[in-house]
Amino acid sequence: MGNLLGKNGKKTLILAGFAILLFLVFKYLFPLTAPFLLAFLIVYLCNPWLKKVQQKTHIKKEILLGGILLLGAVLIVMGVWSVISWGSVHAADIGDGMLMIQERMNGVLHDGCLLLEEKFGMNAAQAEEQILAKMADLAENAHADALPEAAKQSWEYLKSIAGAGAFLGIGFISTVLLCKDYESILAKMGENQISDEIWKFVEKIISLIGGYLKAQVIILLAISLIAVTGLLIGRVGGAVWLGLLAGLLDALPFIGTGIVLVPTALWQLLSGNPAGAIMAAAAYVLCIVVRELLEPRLLGKQVGMYPVVMLLAVYAGVRLFGLAGIFLGPLYMVLFREGIRLAARL
Repeated sequence: MGNLLGKNGKKTLILAGFAILLFLVFKYLFPLTAPFLLAFLIVYLCNPWLKKVQQKTHIKKEILLGGILLLGAVLIVMGVWSVISWGSVHAADIGDGMLMIQERMNGVLHDGCLLLEEKFGMNAAQAEEQILAKMADLAENAHADALPEAAKQSWEYLKSIAGAGAFLGIGFISTVLLCKDYESILAKMGENQISDEIWKFVEKIISLIGGYLKAQVIILLAISLIAVTGLLIGRVGGAVWLGLLAGLLDALPFIGTGIVLVPTALWQLLSGNPAGAIMAAAAYVLCIVVRELLEPRLLGKQVGMYPVVMLLAVYAGVRLFGLAGIFLGPLYMVLFREGIRLAARL
């Protein structure tokens, strides 16, 4: 009995040690190696296709892949520029819409003060004047605090942009270099059994990651379809773009579709379109229900884990790693499971 407990205790300690080591890797090592891991994933997925194209065109694989990545970067930049240009063109419309909302809110305030005067004998003009004065003070204070806050946020945005640029630049160079030496690296890894087992482990992880991403894409498409359909039925202007934006933001925890659909519902209500407000609110509620139903089931099916375990992985990942935990939480769970299986085989 003592030997059995000793073996179980030793096994538990090993599992706990592996879990802690994996957490430290995700917390500190993963951010440093992320560009190289992304490069490996790209080369792994593209290598079979690149080999076929190389045989027909006699163009080196690294040149082909580099050209594809540059083309993708150009298309992304053009897309971002198009969005910025569209926003600049429609800035005046947004300003007019805000003025309309302010006028409607002032009308609601005026009617409310008149109702208070009628029911409780309050001076409507005096009450309205005091409320407007308080609102003006709040706006002035907010404006005074907005400048330093805007400067701080601008600096944070600049650092984020510089970090993203460095990430993409290193990732691009790593991808091209790895593509050049990929075949020789595979040949060396196949020389012994341990390397072969590690490679099988890597392939299994990549397959599971692909299943996870597939599940997320299905959920994103379902949420986008619900949002677009609801806004179209409600005759909301720009329904397609708003619905697609809601679907994309739904992938982010604590943000979700509400950041698009709730303001849209309020805007439609103030703009005199109650049907649009109702449909936007209904789409918001339905999106929440659909994600709660689909996410654990689809993720569990694609990754091979129980839905409740995947839900726990997503929640714990977000708590431990922030927004990246949507991806890192399930990946941690998968790596832990497959790492234990690999250790048992070696």
